[in-house]
Amino acid sequence: MSKISIDNFVGTRTRFQRLRDAKIFTGWIESYDGMTVGLSTNTNYAVQIGDEFRIEGYGHKVSMIVNTKLLEIGKLDLINEGKVTAVAGTNSRIVEAKRVFLRMGVSGSVRFASSNENVRIKTPQLPVLVQQGVVELQGFCLDVSQHGMSFTTSGQLNANEEIKGQLQTNLGILNCTGNVRYCLPDKDRDGMFRCGIDLDPFDRTTSPKWEAFMESLD
Repeated sequence: MSKISIDNFVGTRTRFQRLRDAKIFTGWIESYDGMTVGLSTNTNYAVQIGDEFRIEGYGHKVSMIVNTKLLEIGKLDLINEGKVTAVAGTNSRIVEAKRVFLRMGVSGSVRFASSNENVRIKTPQLPVLVQQGVVELQGFCLDVSQHGMSFTTSGQLNANEEIKGQLQTNLGILNCTGNVRYCLPDKDRDGMFRCGIDLDPFDRTTSPKWEAFMESLD
């Protein structure tokens, strides 16, 4: 890309730290309009309007850091909304478990640097079919990286298990195999499991399709 800006990080994984107590939050950069940054996160830390944060974003071979101030605590759509509870006698809010939206005002210049972090890109809820022996588990994709994928499913997988999967995209079905890194109860969705896999190298037919799919998410 000829010019790097925070726009290039929308839809990617982020880590942000509250400056007053060094608490670490993780989530996704959802939006940027030049003056404000929108983040989604799930945490049980109390947050309040006016809290200052340092946001770190990770793109392809590049990272960014920007200081911000919390302007708004809001809910996402009905599928992903979180529970926000007021703390009596204060203007604090407890963000409980499920994902909520935080709108931050940019309070400093954005700094960019080279990075070796693998970019993780949030995806639409694309259908995933996982073959676990003779059992088929259905779910949907949450995010992808160049060599990995995170998804949610109704069945639990075992760490270090080798699996086969299919990802349904706008470019067609992508077949893959991989090793399960983790599979934990999904905090955002009751009764579901969030799993992450390291993808095996794609064959010559699938590899260009995967590259095209990754580019379509930019």
